[in-house]
Amino acid sequence: MTMQKGTRSKALLGLATAGFVLLSGSAVVTAHAEQAAPEGFKSQTLAPEPPADMIEAGKRVYFTKCVWCHGVDGAGDGPGADRLWPRPRNFNQGTFKIRHTASGELPLFNYKEQTPGKNDLFETVTHGLPGSAMPPWEGILTEEQRLQVLSFVTTQLVKDRKFTDKDTETQTVLQLAEIKQVPATKESIEKGAQLVVDKKCIECHGVTGRGDGNAFNLKDDWGFSIQPANWHKCWNFRGSRQDPYNVKNIFRTFSTGINGTPMPSFADSTTLEERWDIANFVNSLCERDKDGNPLEIDPLTDKPKINFVVRSGPVEGDISDDPDNEMWTNRERRIVALGGQITHKPRNFVTRIDDVWVKSLYNNDNIVFLFQWDDRTKSVAEEKPEWDPTEVNLDTYGVKEQAPKTGEPGSIAAAQNNYRAFNDAFAFQFPIKWQELPPPAKPRYLWGDNKYPVDIVKWEADGTVRSFKGTGWDQDFEERDDFEEKLKVLKSEWKNGRWTLMVQRPRKDDYEEYAYFEAGKYIPTVFFAWDGHNGDAGRKMSVSAFYYTILEPPIPKETYIYPVLIGLGVVVLEGWVLARRANRRKGKTF
Repeated sequence: MTMQKGTRSKALLGLATAGFVLLSGSAVVTAHAEQAAPEGFKSQTLAPEPPADMIEAGKRVYFTKCVWCHGVDGAGDGPGADRLWPRPRNFNQGTFKIRHTASGELPLFNYKEQTPGKNDLFETVTHGLPGSAMPPWEGILTEEQRLQVLSFVTTQLVKDRKFTDKDTETQTVLQLAEIKQVPATKESIEKGAQLVVDKKCIECHGVTGRGDGNAFNLKDDWGFSIQPANWHKCWNFRGSRQDPYNVKNIFRTFSTGINGTPMPSFADSTTLEERWDIANFVNSLCERDKDGNPLEIDPLTDKPKINFVVRSGPVEGDISDDPDNEMWTNRERRIVALGGQITHKPRNFVTRIDDVWVKSLYNNDNIVFLFQWDDRTKSVAEEKPEWDPTEVNLDTYGVKEQAPKTGEPGSIAAAQNNYRAFNDAFAFQFPIKWQELPPPAKPRYLWGDNKYPVDIVKWEADGTVRSFKGTGWDQDFEERDDFEEKLKVLKSEWKNGRWTLMVQRPRKDDYEEYAYFEAGKYIPTVFFAWDGHNGDAGRKMSVSAFYYTILEPPIPKETYIYPVLIGLGVVVLEGWVLARRANRRKGKTF
């Protein structure tokens, strides 16, 4: 069959036109894809699939180190899962929180890549997730082992998605290293403060950023209770990469969002500059020292470094009940780390209160402690508890440890948002007759023992403050009404997700029955906290390790007088010497 010249020309013209349309369409699609990327993001090709030998080696690492939390099939249901909060990651859906990729996308993973910012999952395994039970594996697993176990997880345990599927997956990556950073000026921070209001961030994170906005009505994609981040504790930010004061980590989170949670990406609703302003503001809220410098972070705990000595300063006259008074603002504070009490049942695996800030002052008659801790809800029991305040064994009253198995009614996962609410409470204890403790002996940290009883002061959010004598973790307290009359709550206030409590107690009383405070001595001290909305009561609580309280000896007045007298003496002597020299030059003698 032959084609006429005119017909063939038309056909060629049609093919050329079709080709142009196809090419143009391709260009339009490409241009559209580029335009679709949020500001600061760029598309990149998917990483190659790891080789079979890496996957097999990673399987051995996983079933040695990871299965206990993440489970045999990677569903976040390992033997320890119900005792952990937040819950271990369920890998099956391919939903990962900390990424440089756009909202909803899989994180970056390349078995050949270890550069920060280019391999999200490798960084997560390397640095862990602060504020959770996921530890940093650097120093435990080699770099090769970390890449191997991730090769296994991404190919075998992520079941609903495939990292290398070009038909269903894209990678639109935040170019954090190339984006110009906005300095944290006063103007930028003020803009950020307004933006978190305009963008309704405060609805979840609270007016002052302590996570108390929508504190108990949020759930993750798996139906578990989840709480908004407390911006004042940047060391608990999951994606801080063990560098909590690095504002770039905050910028990344606001740009990408946190998959699997109610935290969205703001990449489409804000400019780059606005996201930097928000990040600068959030970063400015994180706790700092009195000079405005970042707190020193302990690399072993990823939390502020602990000083185990609480110093109480001397005051002449009355001690102010106003925390903003100069005598308090000039006083150094100590952060006391708290953990769930898991030694005796009912144990506390879901710890809502993980630290408290402490200051102290004393005068001739009293010692005052100022406590401040973050608690997303103010909890005051609607009904008086059935038990007597001296009782510590509360199992018969329904204060019990949760069932350990996944999914069962009453498990930690099921009960996180449904505990019976009790009073928020705080307590501190000292050994009675601590002067007679043979070093390094101390009473049991949990309410003493018969040999070394302890002096306990406990405040509750219903306004009560009580004094107890403790003789053991399983022994009911002995209430001391006569001493309670001498205790005084100078201030107790819950505001915007933070409790402020100021308690005054006598320095000296009956030596045989109460802690006796002497200046210059190190007194063993333990602190306790109960979050009533978390169902905390009795032994279900947060508790510290042993700290030491020391009353700094007053500085003698002579310390101030002698330098002045010496200085005056030196001035007089120098004047006499100079006068003598001048007179000699004039030929005068004395």
